[in-house]
Amino acid sequence: MDDFPWRRVLDFVRGVAPFDALGPDELGRVARSMEIAYFPRGRRIIAAGGAPAQALHIIQSGAAEQSLPARDGRPPALIDLRGEGDVFGAASLLAGQSPLFDVVAREDMVCYLLPAEPFKALVADHAAFQRFFGSSLAHDLAAAASLGRATPVDGLDLGLGAALSRSRVGEVMSRQALCGPPQTSLRQAARLMTERQVGSIIVADAAGQPIGILTDSDFRGRVMLSARHFDQPIADFMTSPVRTIAPNAYAFDALLTMSRHGLHHLAVVEGGRLVGVVSDRDLQALTGASPVALAREIDKAESVDELVGLHGRVDRVIERLLRLGGSARDMLELVTEFNDRLTHKLVQLCEADMEAQGLGPAPTPYCWLALGSEGRREQTLRTDQDNAIVFANVPADSLGAVKGWFLGLAHRVTRALEACGFPLCNGDVMADNPRWCQTLDQWKDVFGGWVSQPKPLTLRMASIFFDFRAIYAESDYDEALREHLRQALEGNRLFLRFMAKNGLYNRAPLGFLRQLVVERGGEHKNKLNLKNSGLMPLVDGARVLALDQGVMATGTLDRLAAAAEAGVLRPALAADLAEAFGFITLMRIGRHLEARAAGQTPDNYIDPASLGSLQRKTLKESFRVISEFQALLEHRYQTWLLT
Repeated sequence: MDDFPWRRVLDFVRGVAPFDALGPDELGRVARSMEIAYFPRGRRIIAAGGAPAQALHIIQSGAAEQSLPARDGRPPALIDLRGEGDVFGAASLLAGQSPLFDVVAREDMVCYLLPAEPFKALVADHAAFQRFFGSSLAHDLAAAASLGRATPVDGLDLGLGAALSRSRVGEVMSRQALCGPPQTSLRQAARLMTERQVGSIIVADAAGQPIGILTDSDFRGRVMLSARHFDQPIADFMTSPVRTIAPNAYAFDALLTMSRHGLHHLAVVEGGRLVGVVSDRDLQALTGASPVALAREIDKAESVDELVGLHGRVDRVIERLLRLGGSARDMLELVTEFNDRLTHKLVQLCEADMEAQGLGPAPTPYCWLALGSEGRREQTLRTDQDNAIVFANVPADSLGAVKGWFLGLAHRVTRALEACGFPLCNGDVMADNPRWCQTLDQWKDVFGGWVSQPKPLTLRMASIFFDFRAIYAESDYDEALREHLRQALEGNRLFLRFMAKNGLYNRAPLGFLRQLVVERGGEHKNKLNLKNSGLMPLVDGARVLALDQGVMATGTLDRLAAAAEAGVLRPALAADLAEAFGFITLMRIGRHLEARAAGQTPDNYIDPASLGSLQRKTLKESFRVISEFQALLEHRYQTWLLT
C-alpha cells in the first residue's frame, strides 16, 4: 500500500460530491480503501441485467456511456454520458439488484473504485451521501423547495414555496364563523352579521353540519328583491349546498374553487364540523388581487365589447397571481380557469348576437373544442388559438346551411378571442376553417383516417387534435368522439410507432458529458428553447403512452400518472418527469413575465449562462430525465424500424 498513490486519490476525491462533505480524517480513510482501475475504450464495465455492481466507480479521467442494451434487433439507446468527477454503479450496489443499464467506456478511462462495504457505511452514516445517492429529481426539487431554493426564475417572486402554495386555508380563514339554524330570521341574521362584522352566516342542521350559506351579497340581491318580510327564515334564501374545503388544503386550492364556481366564501370543515370560513377577501390579503370578483364580472358581461375591455384586467390579475407562485399544476389551472371562462362567455354572447341579428339560434346541439395546449389545460398567458366545432349529424340536404351557421359563429368567436388577446393561429387550426367545423360522423371519419393512414401532416394534426377538450358543450359529442378514437387506436401499433417517432423529433438539449446544447447562431445564439427542447418531448411522449393505454386524459401530468399506474413507467421515473415538467413550465412562465415587464414579446428561449448554478444543475437534470424517457419510448415502439 505504501506504493499506492493514495494522496493523489485523496486530492481528487475531496473535490467530488458528496465526498467533499467528509472531514479530513475520514476522507483519508476512505481514500485508502479505494482501488484504481483502467478500462480501455469499448469495455463494458457494468452489464444491464447482470450481477449487481460491487463498487462505486468514480471517473478520474475519460468518459463512459450509460445506455439501454440492444435487444431483439433494437440498437442500444444512449441514456447518459458520465465524465471526470462523475460516479456510476451506486443504484445497483445499494439495491443489490441487477443494473438497468449498460455502462461502457466511451474512451480510455481511469476510475477509482470504492468497495461496497465502506461505501454502504458512508451512505448509512452521512446525510449528504443519503441525499446524493438516495434521491431523485423529484426528491431534490422537493428538498430545494423547502429551503426556498431552485426557484425556476431568479428575481421573480415566482415558484416553489411561495405565498399561495405555502399557506394553508386554516392559516388565513376566519375562525369566528357565524353559524345559525335554518329557522333563524333574516332580521336576526342581518343583526348578527353587522355585530360580528362578517360577510356571511353558515346555516347548519341540528347536528352542526353546514347545509347552506347566506352572504351579504345575497341580502343585496335575492333577499331585497323577493323577501316579503324580514321575519322569514334564512333557509328560504340560502345557497345550498354550501361549498366546503378542509383547513389543511392550500390557499391556492381555495382560490381556484372560488374562481371556478364564482363564490366569495367557502365553509372550512374538519371531520364534518365547521371550523371557520374563508372568503375572497382573506385570499386577497395574500394576493393583492380579487380573481373571484373578476370571474363574476366575466360571467355578468352582456357584450363582447365588455369582455374585450376586461381582458387587460384579466392579464394583470393572472400575472400578479403567477408572480406569487405555486406549483406548475396550480399555475396552469389558474390560467385555464380564466381562459375557459372567457371563451365560454364569448361563445354564449356570439350565439345570442347571431340570434338577435335574425340568424336564429344554433340549428343543432354542438361542442366548442379546445385543442393543443388549451385542450391539455397547459396554456400559458396569451398563446395563439387552436379550436374546433363538432355538431350533430344532419341530412345531406341541410348540411350546407347548418355548417354555414356554425362557421358564422366560429368567425365571430375567433375574432372576439383575438380582440381579447388570443392571436389567430398561423396554421389556421381554428373553428372558422371549414375543415375543423364538422358533424360528429365527419369528425369520426377524419380521426379514423389519421389513425389508419399515418402521414407526416396527419401526425402533426393528430398531436394537436387528439388533445381536444370541450369548453362549451350542449351535448356529449366530445365523449362520443373520444370513445371512437379509443376504439380506433386499439391494437394499432403502427400508428403509435409513427406517433412515437414523430414525437422524438425534438430531443432534450444535452450534448457530450451532459453539456446543454444551445443555438450556434442567429437571433437566439447561445440560447435554448424551453418549449421545443424541454416540454414538447415530454408532452408528445406522454400522449403516445396515454393513447396506447386507452387513457383519454389530456393533461401531461395526468397522462404520466396513468402510465405509472398501468406499470408502463417506473413510478420514480414518472415522478421525476412530472417534476421536470413543472420546473421547465415555471421557468417558461417566468421568462414570459420578464419579457412582458420589459415591454418585449415573450418567447421560449433562455440563455443558460443567465441562470444560477442550482437552476442550471436542475435544468440539466430535468433534460437528463427527459432523455431517459425518450430512450424508453424509442425502445418500446421500436421506432428505428420506420424509415
